[in-house]
Amino acid sequence: MYGCDICQDVCPWNRGIEKRRARAPLPEDVTPHVSLVDWLRADPDELRSRFARLYVPRNDGHRLRLNALVAAGNVGGDGERDAVSAYLDDPDETTREVASWALERLEERDA
Repeated sequence: MYGCDICQDVCPWNRGIEKRRARAPLPEDVTPHVSLVDWLRADPDELRSRFARLYVPRNDGHRLRLNALVAAGNVGGDGERDAVSAYLDDPDETTREVASWALERLEERDA
């Protein structure tokens, strides 16, 4: 959910993940699947705290929320529509713009 392809390739947390999965289950504090709705409904400070081990610019949960909006626009469906729509009136202009873009993408897929 966070970081470009190069970031994913070089991140020490991702190094050897396939080998680790083959011989042992993931640690309990690792979330192998991401719920976009959960990220969109979570408080930014809670997100920042939950994922403090990740590199996030300025350790800002708001950035994680923006990424969740982008991901919802790229791969989301009806399940994410309400969570995305909630940000159309956000006080932050960037959040409103990304939410609008994501909602347009969701609607395009429905057409």
